[in-house]
Amino acid sequence: MRHLEPNEGVLTEWPGRYGKNFFTLNLRSGPSDLFTVRTLLLGLITAALALGESYPSAWKYLAPDATAIVGIEWLHLRESFLADAVRSELSSSGNLGFPDLDCLWEAKEILLAGPDLLGVASGSFPATTVATQALRLGMKPIDYDGVRLWVSPEKNGRSLAQVSDTLLLIGWRETLESAIDRSLLVTTGRQFSPLLARGARLAANFDLWITSTALPDPLVKVFVPVEFESGDFDGGVAARNGLLLDARYSMATLEDAVLSAAYFRDAVPGFHPLLRGLNVIEDGEGVRLKLQVTPQDLAEYLRPPKIEPVEVKVEAPPPSKPLRVKILGLDDGPREFQLPAR
Repeated sequence: MRHLEPNEGVLTEWPGRYGKNFFTLNLRSGPSDLFTVRTLLLGLITAALALGESYPSAWKYLAPDATAIVGIEWLHLRESFLADAVRSELSSSGNLGFPDLDCLWEAKEILLAGPDLLGVASGSFPATTVATQALRLGMKPIDYDGVRLWVSPEKNGRSLAQVSDTLLLIGWRETLESAIDRSLLVTTGRQFSPLLARGARLAANFDLWITSTALPDPLVKVFVPVEFESGDFDGGVAARNGLLLDARYSMATLEDAVLSAAYFRDAVPGFHPLLRGLNVIEDGEGVRLKLQVTPQDLAEYLRPPKIEPVEVKVEAPPPSKPLRVKILGLDDGPREFQLPAR
């Protein structure tokens, strides 16, 4: 059991049976004006614990000082029009550089955390399948604290850690080792990223969601390729029934929020036609971005452009000139006559 400061609310973790951990929140009694703050704190912790139910074993591997977390509900997203774009970014040739194991694309959920990219894939990953596919890529097996690592043969390649048949970690070797070390803090000393509570709320509504402490952020830029500076950013996309986009970012002052909103409104006409219906809303010292596209409109946007047949006009060749033959050396002199048309 671990306590914080004597006068603060304490989240205490108790190891239980069958690999489960239990949490209690101890709040010091005090003046009524602190009630709202403590209620908010309780709500955030409840949300964070809800994330633990969505990602049963994933969140303890994320660094508490993560600057951004991206959640991908791949089970749903891989059937949507966004699947190819997300897959290309995750692949070995994309910005995130995951090793090209076929079994990774059978994941149910994928969590990404920055700045030192760590991927956590949840799904079904039999050890024999992972080994076969990793060896095919030339990855080298080693053990680290009882966890099988598959190390990339390339110096700048991402490696893999098989935590279990349902959980894979992807990242640099040093990043994987740090994540494993962090997960072993079972009873004391464990800290969690405050972004997890925000991510829990987003995960309930979106197929792909992002939460970060500030922009620009290298991980967020992969999915939000817009250059601007802001404070906290939270947003997500749902693609199961048309398209829903909802995001909010904070600015330092009300004036900055107004200027940033104006920037986005000016930029919207240059966006892809699918995004030109984006609503930009000033929200205090923040800016809200909202878009909703019906399934019918989405299908229309995604329909390949109709290619009109090109009519080729073939002009008749000009009439050929008549051929004439001239015969010389005849007794009565040269004779010339025209050959009949063919």
